[in-house]
Amino acid sequence: MQPNFEPLEVFLEICKIPHPSRDCKNLKEWIKQEASQFGVNIYEDEIGNILCSKGTPKVCLQGHYDMVYVGESKDFSIQPQFFTINNQEWLKAQSSSLGADNGAALACMLLALKYFNNLECLFTIDEEIGMIGAKNITLKPQSPFMINCDSEDINEVVFSCAGGYDLKATKTFKKIPIPQDFKCYAIHTQNLLGGHSGIEIHKNIPNAILELAKITEATEGIVLAFFGGEKRNSIPVNATLKIACPPHHTAFIETLPKESFSIHKLQSSKYEGYDCKDLIKALLKVGNGVLKSSNNIPILSSNIGILEQHQDNFTFFLMGRGNEESLMRENIQKQQSLLENLEFAVNLLDYYSPWEKEEGELLFKVWNIYQKYNPDSHLKSIHAGLECGILKQKYPHIHFISIGPTILHPHSLNEKLDISSFKNFWDLLKKILKALT
Repeated sequence: MQPNFEPLEVFLEICKIPHPSRDCKNLKEWIKQEASQFGVNIYEDEIGNILCSKGTPKVCLQGHYDMVYVGESKDFSIQPQFFTINNQEWLKAQSSSLGADNGAALACMLLALKYFNNLECLFTIDEEIGMIGAKNITLKPQSPFMINCDSEDINEVVFSCAGGYDLKATKTFKKIPIPQDFKCYAIHTQNLLGGHSGIEIHKNIPNAILELAKITEATEGIVLAFFGGEKRNSIPVNATLKIACPPHHTAFIETLPKESFSIHKLQSSKYEGYDCKDLIKALLKVGNGVLKSSNNIPILSSNIGILEQHQDNFTFFLMGRGNEESLMRENIQKQQSLLENLEFAVNLLDYYSPWEKEEGELLFKVWNIYQKYNPDSHLKSIHAGLECGILKQKYPHIHFISIGPTILHPHSLNEKLDISSFKNFWDLLKKILKALT
């Protein structure tokens, strides 16, 4: 398939410029160069956010210009490829993530500057590694409305999102001898699905770290080594447990399902272990998955994303999310108390407030356009983080919504962009801008 509409052509140009988080300065310069052709004023703050202003701004589009790069390429290259499934056209990348999150938005934002007046576009940096751009922004948009273009379903008009926090829990455990009759095993998780710790937390996807913690508890085993997880905001896929267990529990380990666990026997005489009962208790009791729902929709959750071991020192990282600030703060206090009672050192590494629903002219106008031209659409609050929550704290006078094309499996080798939804999004965005500017 060949590109046949302008935003897709611009997005393919963006794909040619490596822009992983922490190293997206080349794309920043390209965005400024492209925008300068459209008669805009360009402002940049110290952290690297860009604000492009044209005319008397009545609406601001916002997106981030970093991407989560997953792949083997040392130069972070992207090689897009088109394919068709059941007569539906898609775009993905060969052997890497695609960067449609948030490159598709960037393409539309630049073209909006080309074709519309009285508009601002806010390009934020390093959203994917903790919303660094939004947290440190010093730019001053003048628009009363801001449209975040980072949602990933063409049928959703998002009016609120979860806030989030990160807890770090650390404890040193004493060494203990392994009884001679104990059997030692190395157990690795395999073929687990993983997923986004916000929008997929309700799917009961197995957490690799917790699956191995359950094995430790069930076998009354002694931990030799225990570590796993990939990113703080994803459900862990990979984890490793080396364990010594009493003879009457060896059958339990040896009959674990081979599709989920790889099991190898170890020579027990070479090892000593750690008295990690409190680690296992902490992992299993601190709370993981959906903790509270409203109308079957998660409004409070927690995910243990990473477990690290450095000799006798064990550290795990937990990310909580909440669509109501009071629920989040209560849960932080509850989790901190539990962990401190188990003598963990606990640190709150990050916190950002949820973006709570706003009624008003922006939501009314956008929703009317979506209902008219995209009849399958619906209003939604999502249990994931968007820049909107942080930017709302910075700009309390601005009203926000979030929309975007359909992107499946972002932040993975399977990331793909629905081409028809991309076209539809551009058409909807033009109608919205025509109504607002």
